[in-house]
Amino acid sequence: MNAAEKSVVVNAPVAEVYERWLRFEELPKFIKSLGNVKRIDDTHFSFSNDLDGQEQSGVIEVIRQIPERRIAWRTIGESVGLGVVSFEPLSDIATEITLKLRSVFNPSISGQSAEEYLLNFKQSMEQEP
Repeated sequence: MNAAEKSVVVNAPVAEVYERWLRFEELPKFIKSLGNVKRIDDTHFSFSNDLDGQEQSGVIEVIRQIPERRIAWRTIGESVGLGVVSFEPLSDIATEITLKLRSVFNPSISGQSAEEYLLNFKQSMEQEP
């Protein structure tokens, strides 16, 4: 199983960072390989992505939420993956985000990918209200 773990500090309060991450429909803004994410219900989202030139689709299932602390999910579909994002308030205006990704079938999951996703999220979070 391939795994990656990276962290970044976002200059925003933990509540705002957590709420933004919960908007799974916005994941393609910072995870560029995702093409489309649509809400099915409170804990399920359909997604499509482009993996090495092949279109794939599946479902993201949120399996655990601890408000303003942690969100865990798994993907169900052609590839199986797990993700956990943790939020650690550093001050009233700074939050450390740690992203852990694991994939059973996707060798492209890497620390570099996780870092890119986090940096894209940070940029989006700090530039958009």
